[in-house]
Amino acid sequence: MSSYPQVRLLAATESLLNALNDNRALFGELIGSSVPDGWPEFPEAIGFTLEHLQTASEADRSWSMQFFLDPATGQLLGSGGFAAPPAERTVEIGYEIAPEFRGRGFGVAAARALVERAVASSEVDHVLAHTLPGPNPSTGVLVSLGFEHTNDQEDPEVGVVWEWRWTRPLDV
Repeated sequence: MSSYPQVRLLAATESLLNALNDNRALFGELIGSSVPDGWPEFPEAIGFTLEHLQTASEADRSWSMQFFLDPATGQLLGSGGFAAPPAERTVEIGYEIAPEFRGRGFGVAAARALVERAVASSEVDHVLAHTLPGPNPSTGVLVSLGFEHTNDQEDPEVGVVWEWRWTRPLDV
């Protein structure tokens, strides 16, 4: 038995995202969970993901938003996913945990699940993530999973961000 929380990934679909946009109660019914207050923190990701799902190839749609559910209770914990399909064996992840579930290890579980899914595809050797600079909960999540801070970048919306990289261990 693992000593850390786990999450179950549920792929976002057009119908789920439309329900989330239009009727949070219906969205909750469709996924079998209450919808936490304060989530999503980044609602703009819904429109971006809807556009991606409508225009991407079937194979590329799997590299999209995921909902994070507690496997024991089915409770919606947050969301995240992949910024785009892999390019040059690299994919970028992002994640958010609803405020009421933060500080309980679900961020680590969610990021771990995304990394594991990427690696299981056999298309990925490197995983990137970006955080605000300085120690914060998200940097702690990434450090605990073996990510290394590799670069500072300028983001037009938030200013300087830290780039993090995880590299698949070599098979010995």
